[in-house]
Order: sequence, then structure tokens, then C-alpha cells
Amino acid sequence: MWNKSARLLMVRVKVKKRRGFSFLVPIWVIDEFMEAFTNLAWVGEKVIGCVPLPRDENVRKNLSWVKSIPPSGVIASTHRIIKDLSQHKGLDLVDVETEEVQVKIRIK
Repeated sequence: MWNKSARLLMVRVKVKKRRGFSFLVPIWVIDEFMEAFTNLAWVGEKVIGCVPLPRDENVRKNLSWVKSIPPSGVIASTHRIIKDLSQHKGLDLVDVETEEVQVKIRIK
């Protein structure tokens, strides 16, 4: 395993008329963060599941989707997609350019 190179996520942000910056984030850091975030969302689901829905219709709509679509499942699916994409070296994930800002995210 030591002969494999670590995958990195390179984030580059450039603003016109200003100095741009870039930073590298190891994929394993993102992996650990998503795992912890999934567990935290699961705990939140369990807590919200025990709370009865309020009588106010607007608040009820905002809380009812949590009981029907689990956020931990959405986060876990996103985590799996990131893991699959991280196997492709040199893949551009985001390349957005507006009038003033340019953002590029790439797997190295």
C-alpha cells in the first residue's frame, strides 16, 4: 500500500484584479469528514424522529421531509459518489468561470 500515491483534491480560486489562491485537500480527509457527517445526520434523524410534528403548517412541511427522506442516506450516497470519482486521476470536477471569479476543482 505504501507504493500508491495519495489522491488530492486541488481547489483553485481566482478573482479578477486580485491574487488567486489554491489549496490541496487529501481525499482521505474528505472521506473521514463525510463518514462523520453521515453519523451526525443519523443521530439528528433519530432525535427529530422522536419529536412530534408541530401544528403550524409551515413548520410541519419543513420537518416532514426529514421523516420521509433520510438526510444520512443522501449524505452516504454523496460519499459513495466522491469515493468513486476519486479513483480517476486528472478529473476536473468543477470548472466555473464568471465575469470576476474562476473556480476549478480537480483530482490530482
